[in-house]
Amino acid sequence: MNRLSGKTAVVTGGGGGIGRATCERFAAEGANVVIAEVNQELGETTAEAITSAGGNCRFVPTDVSREESIEQMVAETVGAFGGINILVNNAAVFVLNGIDATIEEWHRSLDVNVIGTSLVTKAVVPEMRKAGGGSIVNLGSISSFLGQPNFVTYNATKAAVATMTRCMALDLAEDNIRVNSVCPGTVWTQIVERLTGEAGLDRAAADADPEWGGACFLNRIADSSEIAAAILFFASDDASYCTGAHLMVDGGYSAQ
Repeated sequence: MNRLSGKTAVVTGGGGGIGRATCERFAAEGANVVIAEVNQELGETTAEAITSAGGNCRFVPTDVSREESIEQMVAETVGAFGGINILVNNAAVFVLNGIDATIEEWHRSLDVNVIGTSLVTKAVVPEMRKAGGGSIVNLGSISSFLGQPNFVTYNATKAAVATMTRCMALDLAEDNIRVNSVCPGTVWTQIVERLTGEAGLDRAAADADPEWGGACFLNRIADSSEIAAAILFFASDDASYCTGAHLMVDGGYSAQ
């Protein structure tokens, strides 16, 4: 506990799924947490839950595809907590399509998953430099490295995140800013719950299904808290000699 005491962390897409679990874990570890979330209801609900549990947080409505929104979020964060030490680039959209994807689908996927990650990082890094360094954790995926059917739009953006992580780690090393990525497999988030539900599967059935949990060595779908634990490792001083690394948190899926 208290591995992040005195630190301020920004988590994009912090209102639900992996983002919410990360915000909750960071707050429990003593961080000041900024929930940078585009969905007002999710952001407020997460902030209320963290505050009720004794954590210190602030919800700042943020659209990572809009530079002015990001700049406002950074300004509010610095105004509230004095600086930024940790950034988790978690915000993403799931545009799942193959080569028939429309221009609009490509723009939506790239604007949030790739350009959004870049813009948030650009806005936060000056504050990390002022603080003497920091840690950036990008959310990649097994899709950063694997071919999957009809996932061209999503996988292309996550592959970009993997390469961005390596390049950022190189460029920011002299500033004492570490950059790593956590790459989940299938996680029990709202979108997975919806997709499995449409297939007539409850959680137990989805865990056992060969297309879902059964596709990995551990024969189950991950909980968001398990991904948050990996993000915490990279964010904390426990990972002080890690940069440019990709941690697969996928139950063994990518090892097959």
